[in-house]
Amino acid sequence: MNNDQNLAIMKALADKSRLAIVSSLLERPQYVEEIAQRHGLAASTVSFHLRKLEKAGLVSGRKDQYYVVFRTNDGIFNTTLREIVSAHPAPRELQDNRMEAYRRKVLDSFFRNGRLEKLPAQHKKRLIVLEQFALRFEPDRRYSEQEATGLIMPLFDDYCTIRRLLVDEGLVRRDGALYWREGNPGDASAMALFPSPVIDEAGKVHKGSVRSMAKRMCRQNRPDMGVYQIRNTANGRIYVGNTTNLEGIRNSRLFQLRMGKVVFSRELQKDLDQFGAGSFEFSVLEVLDAAESASSSERSLAALYLRWLEKLQPFGERGYNSAKAYQRDLNRLRIQAGSESK
Repeated sequence: MNNDQNLAIMKALADKSRLAIVSSLLERPQYVEEIAQRHGLAASTVSFHLRKLEKAGLVSGRKDQYYVVFRTNDGIFNTTLREIVSAHPAPRELQDNRMEAYRRKVLDSFFRNGRLEKLPAQHKKRLIVLEQFALRFEPDRRYSEQEATGLIMPLFDDYCTIRRLLVDEGLVRRDGALYWREGNPGDASAMALFPSPVIDEAGKVHKGSVRSMAKRMCRQNRPDMGVYQIRNTANGRIYVGNTTNLEGIRNSRLFQLRMGKVVFSRELQKDLDQFGAGSFEFSVLEVLDAAESASSSERSLAALYLRWLEKLQPFGERGYNSAKAYQRDLNRLRIQAGSESK
């Protein structure tokens, strides 16, 4: 079913009389006059409602001698409401792009010439801004209080407030006078708009370090492609995904979790509402061989993703992935492989 048909089904059923007619037809096939008598409606009214239901594909009519007998379309009525509303969701890439566009809009509103003008009052916007400060901390590196100040001050003068908020929001950890951001060693976020400066032993920022860092970022190699998982530590359920940019997706997914709104899984959203972002952890399952050519990398990534789905079976009670989507992608990959072998 396509989106138009899904909408037609929902509209067709949004009427008390049509619901009553459908209920009768689910019992057994009937003709117009029989339905009209059963529900105390005019035959013309029943015909009008049946046309709406027929257009939506819910019922069909077949001439039987002098009458047209209507019956329900069992194929549609065996479809669950969940399948109807989620049959054609917006592509993940489109949803992620919308989230990224919102994030960029917030940053453009509060930053001018690379500096924060003021802290947003709205919590979700404040998180977006604070993330820019957190991403200046190299993952798992311990910073003294003076060094942490050196990272914050180039973007905002009130470094005390930023330091406190980073810790309060769990973006940066603190132990005594040491500060650090948890993550994978060498993790360089694709979401950081303001590169981290180089800090000397005295906690001072090297001049020109921001410019040189930006140049290095422009020269960096293609990001790692691979398969990742998001695990709910409270109940063990997992979500398995694949991406052409593991570093970027890690920050995007963790950001969505912290915001309390994920766009890639309705089931995960339910558990996020119940358990909170602190119950979820991100990890990389496998990185695609960097030697893969650009022409074959997409297919290799799809095959790698399907192998991990087969291995982990993150469906139903075990996870948040769709078994139907997995089977559909598996069949598509087999068809592609078969057509190329001919």
